[in-house]
Amino acid sequence: MDEKGEKMSKSKGNTVNPWTVLDAQGADALRWYLYSTSPPENTKRFSQGLVEDTLRDFLMTLWNTYSFLVLYANLDQPDLQQDVPVSERPEIDRWLVSKVNVLIRDVTERLEAYDPTSASRAIRDFVVNDLSNWYVRRNRRRFWKSENDGDKLSAYKTLYETMVIVAKLMAPMAP
Repeated sequence: MDEKGEKMSKSKGNTVNPWTVLDAQGADALRWYLYSTSPPENTKRFSQGLVEDTLRDFLMTLWNTYSFLVLYANLDQPDLQQDVPVSERPEIDRWLVSKVNVLIRDVTERLEAYDPTSASRAIRDFVVNDLSNWYVRRNRRRFWKSENDGDKLSAYKTLYETMVIVAKLMAPMAP
């Protein structure tokens, strides 16, 4: 269906060239849109604009969070291999670790039940709400401060581990 809910047809002129979408938004944005909008077996509304919305609302939020981590990690060069036990991290870091563990459980259960739509929506909600709008926003000063102390390392370690886990969880839908 087109974005207005009408059946796509060459005679109506409302078809979308898939190569145009792939060239403009990329394969991962297209895949993520197709998985996250509705179950694969359902009829979908489709347009390049809807894929663009997915790219902007989810994938760019994820990219910006990753860019934030990379920017400050390249400046500070934290030792991300150093062990920082979760029990010794600040409460905000433990909160994020807890949310990540719930996400792992939920996405795993949904994918094992062959429900990629619910799994991808759970990942999207986590990235947009918990990771970007809550954790990163409230912890920017921890990354910005000049001293390299345990608190700063804990913030780096927590964000790094979270980004790796999110990448692994979303790999079946957007490799």
